[in-house]
Amino acid sequence: MVTEKKETVESPSSGGSLVKQPTREHELASGFDSIFEDFRRSIDDLMAPFLPMRTYIPRTLSSHPIRAPLLDLIEEDDEYIIRTELPGFDKKDVNIELNKDLLVLKAEKKSEEEEKSENYLHRERAYASCQRTINFPKEVDPSKVEGKMENGLLELKIPLREPKPEERMTKVEIK
Repeated sequence: MVTEKKETVESPSSGGSLVKQPTREHELASGFDSIFEDFRRSIDDLMAPFLPMRTYIPRTLSSHPIRAPLLDLIEEDDEYIIRTELPGFDKKDVNIELNKDLLVLKAEKKSEEEEKSENYLHRERAYASCQRTINFPKEVDPSKVEGKMENGLLELKIPLREPKPEERMTKVEIK
């Protein structure tokens, strides 16, 4: 695996101006990322029954890591409250999927800026993404979730599912 970084260098074609050009990170260093990613995933799998928060986030197809936003998970009597900061993202950039015991939060933003003049073309692109998965220790009711996002702060109120009445044991007759 090779990760690309950008480095400012003097470009001969631009008359001595500084431009950003890709450079390659040493393969050994990027190999450590993979080793630690595998280790973190193994620990998460081992601890899954005890901890609702997963830290493992898979790499995208471009082999750049996806950022995992930090969040607060609060358990009240009848609901979970999740608060997370997503600076730079609007609510249209955020996608949340939920079932009875799992929440997947994804945010993705792309922007492009272009400036043209007689002899000059300027174009910049930006891409940002983050993803977080939460396993809830108790079942939740996905149909009653409330969410709001203001100034980059996302808050979700996720009601707990009503406990089911205990089912009685049924004796099985063997013939």
